[in-house]
Amino acid sequence: MTTTTSAATFTRSWPTAAAWGAGLIAAALGAAAIVSADATVVSRGIGVLLFTLGLGVLAWGAVSLSRVRVVAPRATLAAVLISVVAMVALLIAAPARTSVFAVAVGIALLVPVGAVNAVAVRRGPRAERRDSRVGMIGLLVGAAIIAVLVTPALAATQDAALLTDDGTVPVIDHGGH
Repeated sequence: MTTTTSAATFTRSWPTAAAWGAGLIAAALGAAAIVSADATVVSRGIGVLLFTLGLGVLAWGAVSLSRVRVVAPRATLAAVLISVVAMVALLIAAPARTSVFAVAVGIALLVPVGAVNAVAVRRGPRAERRDSRVGMIGLLVGAAIIAVLVTPALAATQDAALLTDDGTVPVIDHGGH
């Protein structure tokens, strides 16, 4: 394997991790919109859509990783575009209960997923398998980067959903002493 092939494989190997991060954020944003006490029909509808899309993107990442190639690129590209629009729509529909940070990170993580799928659509049905050794290294590096972004974004999603009228976040006590 040449150095160019290794670098290209390394670069393409982490969109599955980005998909998992974006899927978690989309599902969290959707769940928060669904259960929010002051949610409207519109924000709950967007929430259901985001939750469903989030689960779909998570599944895409798992299947693509297990097959070591991009699967269903047209459907995934459509799901990515709809997810981006739905995140922005939720931010517009429920700005007080939607984390801007979570939406920004979710969209940023969807960009490489969309790019990989757009390239796969453009190239057509010819499947390209990746070297799993280099793919695993890329996955680990990607997972580390995603963890640094996704964890705070998920926390911000919960904080936005729990925000009280006075702008504070309530402390949840689980009864431990």
